[in-house]
Amino acid sequence: MSGPNAVRPLGEPLVAGLARATAIARRRGIEVPPVRGRLLRPRVALSFVPEGRRAALGDRFWLGCLAVQMAHEASLQHDDVLDRGTERRNAATLFARHGRAAALLVGDLYLTGAYRVAHMVRSEPFLADFTDAVEATVRGERMQRELSAAANPASLYGEVVGAKSGALFGVAAALPGWMGSAANSHGAWISPITLRELGVRLGAFYQAVDDLLDYCPDAETGKPKLQDFTNRTWTSALGDSGWDWFEQTPASAVVEFFRTGMARRAAARVHLEGLALTAKLRDAGADPTLIDLIDSWSDRCRLAVAGGSRAGSRSVIGTRPLPSSATTAARVAARALALGPRTNWGRYFAHHSRSFSFAALLFPPEERRLVREIYAFCRFTDDLVDEADRPNGPRIPVARLHRTLAVWEEICRAAHDGERTDIPLADVVMGETARRGIPFELVAELIEGVRMDVEPRAYGSLEELREYTHRVASVVGAWLTRAFGVSDAWVLERAHALGHAMQLTNIIRDVGEDLALGRVYLPADRMARHGVGRASLLHMQAGDEIQPGYVALLEEVMAHADAAYEVSYEGIPHLPPFFQRPVTVAAQVYRGIHDRVRANGYDNLNRRAHTSLPDKVLRARRGLGRLRTMPRGRRARRPLPTVQKESG
Repeated sequence: MSGPNAVRPLGEPLVAGLARATAIARRRGIEVPPVRGRLLRPRVALSFVPEGRRAALGDRFWLGCLAVQMAHEASLQHDDVLDRGTERRNAATLFARHGRAAALLVGDLYLTGAYRVAHMVRSEPFLADFTDAVEATVRGERMQRELSAAANPASLYGEVVGAKSGALFGVAAALPGWMGSAANSHGAWISPITLRELGVRLGAFYQAVDDLLDYCPDAETGKPKLQDFTNRTWTSALGDSGWDWFEQTPASAVVEFFRTGMARRAAARVHLEGLALTAKLRDAGADPTLIDLIDSWSDRCRLAVAGGSRAGSRSVIGTRPLPSSATTAARVAARALALGPRTNWGRYFAHHSRSFSFAALLFPPEERRLVREIYAFCRFTDDLVDEADRPNGPRIPVARLHRTLAVWEEICRAAHDGERTDIPLADVVMGETARRGIPFELVAELIEGVRMDVEPRAYGSLEELREYTHRVASVVGAWLTRAFGVSDAWVLERAHALGHAMQLTNIIRDVGEDLALGRVYLPADRMARHGVGRASLLHMQAGDEIQPGYVALLEEVMAHADAAYEVSYEGIPHLPPFFQRPVTVAAQVYRGIHDRVRANGYDNLNRRAHTSLPDKVLRARRGLGRLRTMPRGRRARRPLPTVQKESG
């Protein structure tokens, strides 16, 4: 959870102690995350150690602090997956940059490392307390997910937040007690049980502050605004409101939050709890800087609410746009609605996919409609990051593009689950996809493929490039194939091969356009083999003669694509009859782009290869002639050329 960030500079003991513990853990081969952020939990632990005893703190204490911090870092990675969080600490999250799998694996790695570090403290009571705290954190997260079934979420939220947000604060506060280093304002030893209860209460207070600031447009928290509202997460800021709170737009939610006095009442609750908590902390001998920190959080809430109230509803939704998730959702919805009614989507598809739209004319009307809508959806998804594709346009922050895709995925997932989003492209295409039994994972894979284009990357080999072509093209082939009732793994494998082949053809055709955007999709190992580098591409684009090595490189990639086309043909006779002709024609016409590249003297850096309408007609005839001679009923077993056998 990123939340209030008004903290004083960290003291020397905290920085030095965590550095010592990190060095010890890394010598044991433990993966330790960067020690960064506000380090609130280690700070709380140190706050209960009298200043005169801090210099004598041993490695065991600092290892305990590090274990708690590592568990917290692990929870952040897992939270980002659950909430589809794209921004934290004012930067793109690991989930946004590399997807769910990477975030989950890193989170698991940090968590297992945290247990190893906790064991190094050599305190059975602390280890038991730490284990309970981690379990409570996970249990609290699960309880929050289950709140959606509760008629009165306010009655359960205290228990949820005490576990989800308070448990790690609790074990951090108790650590000095287990080490025998804690003393109250009278110098008497304090039990770790008492300290743990204070820590849990402190964590719950911290969460209440974060809940409130999430609805305050001007409050900087390092993460997207209205994330709780977007995820339909009930929080303490909502007071006695029920689930009908979420049946409004993000803009109206902000207006209502201030207009009805919800914000003011939430700030008053924070203020009162802060006063009670600081009194308890003083009695427990907590460091004065911790008291000041709590006071600063209360003041921050008061100022944020005052600022929002002064702004008024007109400026909240008028002269200043809603930030983060609310703005992103509105922008995505506006772009989707700009496509116009369903009858317009065919023109959108035809404009952006001339080769396949030509082949789609061979579908019967109802099937052609479905194909056009799916392809319009895929093209729109790709266009969502086209703001980054303007060489002379304003630079769009990477985090914003990741957030756009995350919001679009959330909208699509809701539509696939049967919820009405009032965005026709999502409701129609996802509704049809769900009715035909096609899992949402295919849509999520497509979005992950588009995400790979947000930040230019190099592909070391054709095998690495295959992950990209699978996500942006092969899953589309599998989607269409399954939409028409085919789920046979062997046939889907051939559909994947066709998507791979067609995407390689796209890459070959668009080398010059991609280079202008800072992207090179050609595999680095094949480029090196033929003596081609980014610099030589730029020189050829600037007018130098096309190098023989570049010609050989293109021929090698085209040969790989041709081999994938050949494999894909094997599956065509096993498709429904109405599907066979358009797929054959699409493959034949797309493959013709290779000949146009050759006809252009391999100058795909300055000239875009495309097939004319007469050429398309000629190639379509050849394809249909080949279809008549394709063997029926027999299944080849030759391996796919460098194509991973992924199921759809």
